[in-house]
Amino acid sequence: MKAAGVASDVVVFNTLLAGFVADGRFEDAFELTREMERRDCPPNAVSYTTLMQGLGSKGRVDEVMRVFVEMRRKGCTPDSVTYGTLVTAFCKAGRLSQGYEFLDSMSRDGLRVDPGVYLGFFVAHEKKEQLEECLELMERMRECRCPPDLSIYNVVIRLSCKLGETKQAMALWNEMENSGLSPGVDTFAIMVTGLVGQGSLVDACNYFKDMVGRGLFVAPQYGVLKDLLNALVRDEKLELAKDVWGCIASRGCELNVSAWTIWIHALYAKKHVKEACSYCLDMLEAGLMPQPDTFAKLMKGLKKLYNRQIAAEITEKVRLMAEERHVSFKMYKRRGVKDLEEKPKSKRRKGQKRSRGRQTVQGQSREHADLSDSADDEEFPS
Repeated sequence: MKAAGVASDVVVFNTLLAGFVADGRFEDAFELTREMERRDCPPNAVSYTTLMQGLGSKGRVDEVMRVFVEMRRKGCTPDSVTYGTLVTAFCKAGRLSQGYEFLDSMSRDGLRVDPGVYLGFFVAHEKKEQLEECLELMERMRECRCPPDLSIYNVVIRLSCKLGETKQAMALWNEMENSGLSPGVDTFAIMVTGLVGQGSLVDACNYFKDMVGRGLFVAPQYGVLKDLLNALVRDEKLELAKDVWGCIASRGCELNVSAWTIWIHALYAKKHVKEACSYCLDMLEAGLMPQPDTFAKLMKGLKKLYNRQIAAEITEKVRLMAEERHVSFKMYKRRGVKDLEEKPKSKRRKGQKRSRGRQTVQGQSREHADLSDSADDEEFPS
């Protein structure tokens, strides 16, 4: 730049500084700030904040504090972004008391505090399972006319469910909606997963169906669907599980092979073989071909039930579908049988590692294992 006769200004220097920080070259970044001083172009709030953001992301909070002290010594006034960076850095490091000190400084200086600044406190309190502190902080935000946003509600609802405070979680949900906020996919997933974890299955179903009704059920949420259906079937709430599945189907949601597999395997795992086969036929009618291990599971179950009619119907439909896709039906069947043989072996190997020192809880671990996997080596009565 000097050779080209172009004068360096603070914007150019800050751009270079951001590049050094992003690359983790902090020594070069500090040297650049000294060069700015020599060029009579001293660092401004953006310069110091950029340094603090980079150091804070690496957990180097003591250095963050030194940069802040230097900033004040040089007469550079921190802004809302600077204080927000300090709060985030110290909260991430678990040093909440210092984080609160910076928050108080913002209020004294008359700086605007947005919900994003508060979020770091909530995340830190969640790690320490401090629900009361979260609720008190939410009240403080309201008093400061800075109402909690969706990200904050997500954190506190998740913590409430984790601690078994499901009524508190639902009260927060109602409060959130009454304040004009609309729950998104993440909020629904947090609530449903939390309620399932606490065994509040009826409430979990209601929130899940609400999510579907709002058009928010998409493929990335199949994990939530799997947890819910497995829990319902495990708890002998088969009709409620069917109601959930029917809700998805009737709303025209995208149901790919993964979704059908979750449902069919959940039913099979609790020996609802005929129901599993019935839904497999529905899957085939929808133009979707079951995974090889799903087909092998159903054939195994039907063989033990001596139900050749349904077995023949499914086999013929799968055979025709394989031909349409130019897939060898013989290889398809072999792959399914091989998958069923391999999964128990893999499961046993993992079980042997987990069982070291945990033999006393082996029975409980098996009872709470994922249903869709635990079914692989179950034997059905003749």
